[in-house]
Amino acid sequence: MPDYSCIKLSNKDDVAVVQLVDDKVMDAERIAVLGEELMTLANRDDGKRMLINMDNVRFLSSSAINKLIVLERRLADAGGDLKLSNLSPEVEEVFNITQLHSVFDIRDDEADALSAFKD
Repeated sequence: MPDYSCIKLSNKDDVAVVQLVDDKVMDAERIAVLGEELMTLANRDDGKRMLINMDNVRFLSSSAINKLIVLERRLADAGGDLKLSNLSPEVEEVFNITQLHSVFDIRDDEADALSAFKD
């Protein structure tokens, strides 16, 4: 398994569960690395079903959100599935204002998101 610097990876019920390391995802270099790590994972066979648990995240820049949009499209095009969970109120508000809640499958918590993969 590759080493990652911006994400922590585990696998639960054949779902790649990703936690972002940074609580403020706003540094351009870190966002570039984050994008590379997520795409590397998405290109693996075990990365087609992915849950990003944002429990630690308090701020996402527009560049970071763009990486998530690209990831969602890549997974959808490959027949995969992406879910987000544990959004802080601040991050959830950004998703609501930008109407990205209609792009992403956002769940309250990790358990709810994992069970949604089974539906």
